[in-house]
Amino acid sequence: MVGSILSALGSFYCFLWIFSAASLASGYCKGEFSLFAEALRCKQVHIAMILTVLFAALCVYFSWKAVRASQRSPDAAQRNPGLK
Repeated sequence: MVGSILSALGSFYCFLWIFSAASLASGYCKGEFSLFAEALRCKQVHIAMILTVLFAALCVYFSWKAVRASQRSPDAAQRNPGLK
């Protein structure tokens, strides 16, 4: 559960980083961002996009694992009768 929350926060941070990097680098890169650009400033938008997707996928994975673990535990029916 903690991993899911941390991944969600990481994904949200990287999502905000996309807009920050785009606005800071728009003049320097003339609005043309590329993962293979020479300047790191022009790469940051795409790096942030990739990290957003990775952290979001981790969040979904950790959430799925937490739900499965709670359903498989022997006392899960006692804690939450709706799981049966």
